[in-house]
Amino acid sequence: MILPSVRVFAPGDVVLQGAPGEAAGSTFEGRVMVTVRVPTRIQRVQVTFQTQTSRWTRLRQHKPAAPVALHDCMYRSAGEMWGRGTYEFFFRIAVPGDLSETMFTAHKRVAYEVRAEVEGSVRRAAARPVAVKRVPYFGSVWQALASDVVHVSAVWRDRIELCALGCSRVQRDGQPLHITGVVRALQKGFRLTKVGVLLEERTRCRAAATSTSAVAASRFLRASDLASEPIVDQRAFDLELLIPRAYGRIQYDVKHGPVTVSHRLAFVVAIVDQYGHGTSLRLFTPLHIMPHDAADAPDQLPAYADALADRILLAAT
Repeated sequence: MILPSVRVFAPGDVVLQGAPGEAAGSTFEGRVMVTVRVPTRIQRVQVTFQTQTSRWTRLRQHKPAAPVALHDCMYRSAGEMWGRGTYEFFFRIAVPGDLSETMFTAHKRVAYEVRAEVEGSVRRAAARPVAVKRVPYFGSVWQALASDVVHVSAVWRDRIELCALGCSRVQRDGQPLHITGVVRALQKGFRLTKVGVLLEERTRCRAAATSTSAVAASRFLRASDLASEPIVDQRAFDLELLIPRAYGRIQYDVKHGPVTVSHRLAFVVAIVDQYGHGTSLRLFTPLHIMPHDAADAPDQLPAYADALADRILLAAT
């Protein structure tokens, strides 16, 4: 028996504007194409926007997302006979504004799909994954940070000053980040042994009061690029870091819900004093990884309550 084929086409993902309690929702549109090769009785053609489950999720015992099932029935009959040909149906599904964003973390996995089903004398189905993303809405309090760029500095023990500047605090996935790092010696005798930049992702589970951190990307200069002689006055380095694609090694910022995701950028320097004692320094500053729509619009930026929390840490001596 030759069965009909089903294909789902959708132009993009679901983008919600604003926090869950204030977002108005969105409309997800697309089309379904059913190809019939031999006459077949069809009773219903339906599309469902729903949460996606997998065997991997069950085995890892991740906390499941709240189930979602939004339907649009595009065709219904008592069992009409369809002749050979290709049939096209358009669908439109209203997605509520309080939906959880797509995420794949150690604490929670949230995934969605749009599934088309054809029922009759045979049953056929097809599905494609859909991401739910959230961006700030225009005119919100986040707009005050629209022109904010990274420009931070800190001094370690009145000996070394670090400065990082140049890039926007809002970055998009899959794109390079450019930043200038400056190392200024306030005392003589220090040499550089390592210079680089890294992007750290922090996931926090409020219910369990736990958090995890991981380095999503890093880039360090080669030792040959660093002069072996002591630092005289200051040295500046132009650094480039490629931000990974979302939902792989990195997630978008998630500001609401039981599991949140945030990011920070670190300018990393290792130095050796005149006695051969080594020290590793990191200058941290908040960074926001947002969907492309948000990163392209200068007026749509997220809030960061601890924007003044830039600090320098002594990681190792």
